Amino acid sequence: MNRPRTRAQLAGADLAEALRYHASGLDAEFAAVNLLIEHGVFLARPAFRDEFVRVARTYPGCAWPYSARIRWGAAVTALNQHRIACSSSEADILRIAASLGGNAPVRLREVLGVLDTTNISRVIDAIMIANCSRPYPWPTEGRS
Repeated sequence: MNRPRTRAQLAGADLAEALRYHASGLDAEFAAVNLLIEHGVFLARPAFRDEFVRVARTYPGCAWPYSARIRWGAAVTALNQHRIACSSSEADILRIAASLGGNAPVRLREVLGVLDTTNISRVIDAIMIANCSRPYPWPTEGRS
């Protein structure tokens, strides 16, 4: 099976798998990553991936050949400086994810008021995962 060789080529399901692989075992980080994956907006944007996602090859023999992490602090800084084009609800999802995964402060009162029911459900799922109240939603297809 051909695997991508550069960060620019790692996207979609492969990027999601690499992010989940890196965050596995860290409940809040996994919840944050999963929130962004389920939301589907930021990780689909090449500009976001290029600036805020770091990909590395894993050690030989690992279950997945790549590991990826999100630079939460840098993403929130860029968001605060209006360098990330997005809607207010998209920004709120990123802020909540960064709060879970990167210890970035967030005021729930300010970010929960504009989310629709689908995104509120995603946030609730993320909180449940971070609290160890729900198992990781990791697809089992293709994993060894």
